Amino acid sequence: MSAFQVQDGDIVELTAAGVEEIQKHKNNYTDVTKPIGKKERTWGTWDMANLWIGMIVSIAVYQVASGLIVSGMSWAQALFTIVLGHTLVMIFAVILGHFGTKYGVSYPMLCKLVFGSKGTIVPSLVRGILGCFWFGVQAWIGGQALNTILSTFIPVWGNLGFKGLFISFLIFWAMNVYIAGSGSKAVQKLAKFAAPVLIVLSFIVIVWAIACADWSVANLLSEPSIQGAEGADFWKLFFPALSSMIAFDGGIALSMADFTRNNKTQKSQIIGQVAGAPIMTAFISFVGICGTAGASLAFHEAIWEPAVLVSKFDNPLIVVIFSLFIIMAVLTTNVAANLVPPTNVISTLFAKKVSYKTAALIAAVMALFAQPWNALASAYDLIYNVCGLLGALLGPISGLYLVAYLFEHKTKVDLVDLYREDGGKYYYKSGWNVEIIVIFLLFTVIIAAGKFVPALRFVFDNAYVVGSIGAGLVYFIYLKAVRK
Repeated sequence: MSAFQVQDGDIVELTAAGVEEIQKHKNNYTDVTKPIGKKERTWGTWDMANLWIGMIVSIAVYQVASGLIVSGMSWAQALFTIVLGHTLVMIFAVILGHFGTKYGVSYPMLCKLVFGSKGTIVPSLVRGILGCFWFGVQAWIGGQALNTILSTFIPVWGNLGFKGLFISFLIFWAMNVYIAGSGSKAVQKLAKFAAPVLIVLSFIVIVWAIACADWSVANLLSEPSIQGAEGADFWKLFFPALSSMIAFDGGIALSMADFTRNNKTQKSQIIGQVAGAPIMTAFISFVGICGTAGASLAFHEAIWEPAVLVSKFDNPLIVVIFSLFIIMAVLTTNVAANLVPPTNVISTLFAKKVSYKTAALIAAVMALFAQPWNALASAYDLIYNVCGLLGALLGPISGLYLVAYLFEHKTKVDLVDLYREDGGKYYYKSGWNVEIIVIFLLFTVIIAAGKFVPALRFVFDNAYVVGSIGAGLVYFIYLKAVRK
């Protein structure tokens, strides 16, 4: 390819001359940001599948399955919508994951490639803020489960009320920070250990629900609480929900390079993702459906929050087992999907001032301001408002990345120029790719306005889809018509 980088199979690596060339310029090449070499790669197909199993077998996915039912869908409609959304998001995950595997660099470097060495702060901060927000939300759910366990073994703990819950939240928060600070190998080991346990515990939920229905699956699935609201318009619910489901994993897909940079081959990252995510999405969504129906039969209430469901049981053993299920499910998802991306953003933006562990701590502290209890106020708010706002940010960025990587750069990246901060082909206009930033801001503002302007409500309800296709198409036209 050149004296500065060589390609070996699916992987492009810097040569010694390439590293030396980078050092001649102002750069952000450090031990944290440098590419992972082929010999250092340890992830295969099963590791990628395990990563998605850990992220999908989560309380959040369980809750959106239950939440769609509570919002008015039947269990079959909810299952179809969730699986379709999580399958479509694989398009973004695989293509952006291609960048990570080919060049061994993380998501912030993709930001630099597309937005410019200074413009990278725009998408990096967006992804970082979203990651911190979701980290806070999931840490709160894990803290609820931990609080339930502590209250079971230490009765006086339950009398602490909000204080006890907040202390439990901080303990769980610290567990996440420790794992994130240990790097991707810790995430890999955690996923390998947790995935089979989570699957077994998920089957326990299914068995319990069937037992509540007199050991009849037919009775369980015919439970009125999961048949949808009477008179509900499925298509009115479907399109906003589908966009929200894509946006739900849109952040993970966007930063997939953070993980695929560890893959040995493109084949392993593609098969691992495509095989792991849709199948496990269907499984955990079905678990959520069973949990909602079982709760209705056992407690005469369609409960969409697992932590609340656990608190309804009188048997301490059941409380502890299911609380551990929640903790493990949240832990594997929260670290990989929510804390690692903003940690990578901070450690890259401040590469020569902040260590990886310090970056993880900074990201986690920012999450303390997320006020997660507001996001979990209701199923409708979580799915149609919170995820809609996520789509307004993630949709345009995702579409722009795909077009830039596939059509502008044609998957070919000059690693020396990528690390330069004082010039090169990715410096654009004084470090800013002004055109792509303008398109991103324009579509984000239009979509966000749809939440408040009735005439644009359809745009907001389909935020991720409209944003990704619209912004991507406009940039593609610009490339063909203007920047030839």
